[in-house]
Amino acid sequence: MECPDLQAVYSFLEEIKTSLTDYQATRSNLARNQALKQAVQLTRALENPKDAIFKLFLSPTQAMAVKIAHDLGLFSVLAQSETAISCKELADRSGAHPLLVERIMRVIVAMDFVGEDGPGQYRATLLSKEMTGKKSGIVDTLFLDLAPAILQTPAFLRDTHYQNPEDQSAGPIQYTYHTQMNSFEWLANHKAAHARFHAYVEGVREGQSDWVDWFPVQTRILDGYASKPSDPLIVDIAAGSGRDMLAFKRKFPDVAGRIIIQDLPAVFQDVHCQDLGLEKIEHDAFAPQPVVGARVYYLRFVLHEFSDDNCRKILENITRVMTKGHSKILIEEFLLPDEHAPLFQSMVDMILMVFGPGIVRTQTRWVALLESVGLTVNLVAHPDGDGPSIIEAELVNVESE
Repeated sequence: MECPDLQAVYSFLEEIKTSLTDYQATRSNLARNQALKQAVQLTRALENPKDAIFKLFLSPTQAMAVKIAHDLGLFSVLAQSETAISCKELADRSGAHPLLVERIMRVIVAMDFVGEDGPGQYRATLLSKEMTGKKSGIVDTLFLDLAPAILQTPAFLRDTHYQNPEDQSAGPIQYTYHTQMNSFEWLANHKAAHARFHAYVEGVREGQSDWVDWFPVQTRILDGYASKPSDPLIVDIAAGSGRDMLAFKRKFPDVAGRIIIQDLPAVFQDVHCQDLGLEKIEHDAFAPQPVVGARVYYLRFVLHEFSDDNCRKILENITRVMTKGHSKILIEEFLLPDEHAPLFQSMVDMILMVFGPGIVRTQTRWVALLESVGLTVNLVAHPDGDGPSIIEAELVNVESE
């Protein structure tokens, strides 16, 4: 068996110590994420390459075990107990065979989803407690809706001669489920899948910081802005429930100007926010933009769903109504670096390729896309950590602030 490179191992150990010292001093998510990255590199340096590859192709069984434990309600049972629970009690309370529970628990203990206090004695961990919240909706969405398409994606790419998927009506989802509906139309026509997906999305946003908490709104938007209450301040395109604009309203309650949310009629059926100071306008992003001269046109997690050509159509509908020197576009998305991209964002890119088919773009691709429709990038703002960034752009021939 090939011996690990001990020099590399000790080098990673020193790097981890440095990052942990930085994290202890700053409590910065950037330092924490750097330490996590180095810890993975340390593991990889110690691991036999053959074992690493073998474990990779066995890894779907990890998700399978978590899914079964989730279906049996084991995480909830453990989270509700302050002491360890026996395998027999878990089996009795779930109705599953004790040996099956033992085998499933063995995997999720090895994954640190559950703690083990002696043979057959299990307790909750932070991971198992997290599995009782809304974010656990990813388990059902993945297994019941996305996993079949993920498994079919190699065949889809083979049959399409390995072209980058960009057609909304002919991607891996459509190939798998034999439909020409785009993915959101498909969800709308499959109520259970739609409910699973939106429960997951709500779970992802639960506990996340709002954009107004880290983006410099005062200096980039409000300073130098004077308006009447009838003037459009912010237009949130494909806004969903209006959460982001409600966060803005809470943070800046006394700013004059209309705060507008736009989305499709089907999305707005259950959205009631007029009493909260938001104005609803039913609007398709591919249609001409009805609000002229707003200070900000805001798109959060919209453009990653579309090819560059379709993004240009959406953006050109906005640029036609922007006022030079006044209007800005804010785009909130994950940004990939041009090299050494983090695994998490890279996996999100793969999920988008399957589902959209969409794409997580690099900053270089974003700049090129925006310049192709007459926009210039003034600022790219990053939160502390690995969350989405915000790109601020405006029409060309305007001096940057």
